[in-house]
Amino acid sequence: MSMLGKIAKGMKDGALGIAIKAYVNDRLGDYGDVLDCSVDTAAGRISARILLKGDKEPINAAVEKYEIERDGELIYATLRKFSSSRPWLTLLLGKLFTDKRYKLPSAVRNLL
Repeated sequence: MSMLGKIAKGMKDGALGIAIKAYVNDRLGDYGDVLDCSVDTAAGRISARILLKGDKEPINAAVEKYEIERDGELIYATLRKFSSSRPWLTLLLGKLFTDKRYKLPSAVRNLL
């Protein structure tokens, strides 16, 4: 990949991280706040630092693998594998979200 290609990929991944952070905070703000979010589209990985309500220290959580699928104008993400700095959270994320397909919001779709 050329230097210009790497810069463009980094800018796109950075913008995706910002859009995902805003989307998750809007949807799940009652449970805590996403402090930082980064996306690596080449690796299919999303990582975040999250401060849960009632906690004093943030935790790290990641979607270790996701897949993107286009269906006409719509774009879907299927989440495949999770990790976190808390074993119980890794288990919960895996049980609730593994292999589930989600329609991406327009703010994220427009960046892909």
